[in-house]
Amino acid sequence: EVHFLVPMAGNLCAWVAPVLLTISCVALVINLFHARKVIENSQADLVVASADATAKDERVATLTGEKNQIQEQLNQLTAQVTELQVGKDILAADLEAANGAKKALHEEMDKLHNQLVAAKAAAGMPAEAPGDKPAEGA
Repeated sequence: EVHFLVPMAGNLCAWVAPVLLTISCVALVINLFHARKVIENSQADLVVASADATAKDERVATLTGEKNQIQEQLNQLTAQVTELQVGKDILAADLEAANGAKKALHEEMDKLHNQLVAAKAAAGMPAEAPGDKPAEGA
């Protein structure tokens, strides 16, 4: 019965090589299709990423333009505030000067009133007549 094993062993070697070659070719074809799919997916991802990057670049440019406009508005408003502050300081100085002049006029008016009262007293006239008194709070 040993004589059957020897021809089968030779026969076994004859069909093992083609089977292994076929399995290898099938594995290679599967690997090629898988690699092609991976490459296609990578290319699609690259297109999406490129479009996304372009959109983000455009968004950055838009935001930069808006920032520059806001900065320009801020500069204009700062200049206006400075100008208004200078105007306010000038008005405050004018008001202080006017209040000083008003005080000086009241002092002069009181002095003249006192002189009038003294002159009337020296002339023997009544000291106070209606309308002789200086306006108060004016």
